[in-house]
Amino acid sequence: MPSPWEVLRLLFFSYFFVVAVIIFDRKMAVGFWRELLTSSFFSLLQLLLIGFIILFFLKLKTPLYNLLFLLFFYFNASLIALRRLETLYYSKLKAFLIIFLSISLLSTFSLLLLYGAGVLTLSATSVIPLGGIITAAGMRSLSLAFKYYAGKVKDLEGVILGMVALGAPDGDIFKFLFRQIIDDITVPVRDMFRSAGIVHIPGVMVGLLLAGAFPLKAALFQFVILSTMVFQFTFTPAIALFLMVWFFGFKFPLGDRNG
Repeated sequence: MPSPWEVLRLLFFSYFFVVAVIIFDRKMAVGFWRELLTSSFFSLLQLLLIGFIILFFLKLKTPLYNLLFLLFFYFNASLIALRRLETLYYSKLKAFLIIFLSISLLSTFSLLLLYGAGVLTLSATSVIPLGGIITAAGMRSLSLAFKYYAGKVKDLEGVILGMVALGAPDGDIFKFLFRQIIDDITVPVRDMFRSAGIVHIPGVMVGLLLAGAFPLKAALFQFVILSTMVFQFTFTPAIALFLMVWFFGFKFPLGDRNG
C-alpha cells in the first residue's frame, strides 16, 4: 500500500505533463484542453476501478465472468468510437450497433485465434489485458477512420460528385474513399512494427521476460500481438464503414462545408 506522500507525488508529476499540454493548447487556441482534462480525470478513476475489478476476478477464477468483462470492453469501446462519428446523417443507435458489431466481431475472432495458438488462456490475467489491447486497437482505428473519412469526403468533393453524376454506386464510392484513408489509419500500428525493439520494448514482451520466459518465446508472443493489432486497424474500420454505407447509403454531406 503506497503512502499518502507517494500518491500525491505521483499525481503531481503525472498532472504536470497534462497541465503542460493544456497550457500549450490554450496558447495555441486548438481547443481540445477540456476533453483532455476531463478524460485524464476519468482515466485515473477508470484505472483505479479496473485494478480492483481485476483483483476481484482473479479471486473468482471463473472464465465466464472474464468473458462478460470482454463484453464490457466492447460496449465502452463502441461508445467512445461513436463520439468520433460527428454527423447527424446516421442514426446514433444504428451507428452504435454497427460499431459494436465490428469491434466485437473482429476482437472476438482475433482472441479466438490467439487462444488456438496458445497465446491466450481463459484466466483473468490473460483475457483481460489481451482483450483490452485488442479491443482498444479496434476502437482507435475507428476513431481515426471516422476522422479521415469525413475529411476525405470534403477534400474530394468534386471527384465524388463526378462519380455520382456518372452513376457510380455507393459501394464504389466507398472503395475509392477507403483506399485514400487506409494508409493514414494504419500509420500508428505500422510505426509500432518499425520501432518495436529498437525504439521501445513492448509491454507484453517485458512482462514475459520479467516472468522468466525464454527471449524467443517472449519475442514471438509480442510479434503475434503486434500482428493482431495490424489486423484490427485494417479490418475493423473496413467492416464498420462498409456496413454503414451498405445499410444507410452514402450519407456524408456533400457541398456542406460545415457538415
